[in-house]
Amino acid sequence: MTLSKIRSLMAIIASHQLRNLKVSFGFPANLQAASDISESELQILQDSSIGPQHPAYRHLPPFLSMHDAYRRLISRNQGEESSPDWQAALRRYVQAMSAPHGSLDLPIKMFNDLDTLIFHGDLKHRVNMRWETCRLIELSRLHETLLGVTMAPTNWTIPRIRIRINIDVDWRKFPRTQLIGTVVHEMLHAYFYVHCGVAGHRDLAMGGRMDEGHGVYFYAAGRQLERRWKLTLFDPGDPTGLC
Repeated sequence: MTLSKIRSLMAIIASHQLRNLKVSFGFPANLQAASDISESELQILQDSSIGPQHPAYRHLPPFLSMHDAYRRLISRNQGEESSPDWQAALRRYVQAMSAPHGSLDLPIKMFNDLDTLIFHGDLKHRVNMRWETCRLIELSRLHETLLGVTMAPTNWTIPRIRIRINIDVDWRKFPRTQLIGTVVHEMLHAYFYVHCGVAGHRDLAMGGRMDEGHGVYFYAAGRQLERRWKLTLFDPGDPTGLC
């Protein structure tokens, strides 16, 4: 079987499972209105094959240190936050998080707004995000099922940073703040990959449950994002916290 056929099969499986879960969650009109992402942007976000030859491909910026990338992330720009685009994204975020019903379409449709609000628009077109079954991307570990994973671009098989959210998880058991928090957690990994390359997965670990992918800078940034946006980026039972 060719690589293109394998990709097509994976997309069909994920789409089929997403349609089934979408019905169980409900998909009210007011929640659909809480996003403002075009069909073409949805396609670019979810297309795993987009690489440097594609017109939508966005090259990575000059790399920064983990410290400088962290400082850039947490800096607040009054001009940026008062812009019409940022304010519109904020209104949609509030509406999406407060709507009475949820849908698994929501994280995909919120991606660009979350990027605008939190990551200064640095991830748009540089990240490929989609739902995926854990059996295809090895999101299952002994005694643990991961909620998501982020992969750095390596070669022609992974031309962009990839985020995969585990579609096999029963997300009805999780509050929306944790569903969207999981997406932001993976976007935070992607942010450090954008600005630090593979060094973005070589953070300073200081014991506890820290590792190179979840070290000092990652936890410091993540805890601040949790507080500001009232999301759950980490396991609520995880005692590790730096700020």
